[in-house]
Amino acid sequence: MDLIYYDSTGKVLYEKTIYEYLTDTFTAFADAVIPRSPELAEQYGKVQYYGALDLHTGEFIVLSLDSLAVPLALPVAETLNMAAEQFLYREAEREEGTEAMAFLSLSQMERLQLISILLQPEGIAYFPALDQTSQEQIFLIIPSLTRLSMMGYYSEWAGYGSTRMNPPDQRKLEYYPVSWEQVGYPGPSSGYRLAGAYSYT
Repeated sequence: MDLIYYDSTGKVLYEKTIYEYLTDTFTAFADAVIPRSPELAEQYGKVQYYGALDLHTGEFIVLSLDSLAVPLALPVAETLNMAAEQFLYREAEREEGTEAMAFLSLSQMERLQLISILLQPEGIAYFPALDQTSQEQIFLIIPSLTRLSMMGYYSEWAGYGSTRMNPPDQRKLEYYPVSWEQVGYPGPSSGYRLAGAYSYT
């Protein structure tokens, strides 16, 4: 199923699948939380350059939200984009065609500002139509998006490589994620489990 948006003349402004819409929106969110860091790369080496854009973190957020009892990826993405559209109107920065992916059109700083606004939903004037969920559920999830971004980036998610979209029992760690190297994590080891089980008393 595709999402298609037109301008006033009937010209197609935006056409993507629902999944692309979701991953684009949540990748933009994760990028605001964990951006690329060229300044750190200059100081500490190239490995510190990479951010959420490089490790498929948006996909992780989509799968996490859709694994809930009521899938929430689409209503949360719609809320982010609708809130971003209102932000652009308020800042007098709206351009034709931003309605579809308004959150993506924001700068990193603007996205962070909007995230702060969404933590206090009275700052949003209107919301998307919600069929199977409520505004309360959506705003309970919003604070979790930052945690999901961190989990997707610093976990083994990206290291599953070509198997990451498989069911959990069919995934295989194909390589160590660059985020592990950034923080000095050496990767899983059976020795950790043995050490944790040992009694020191």
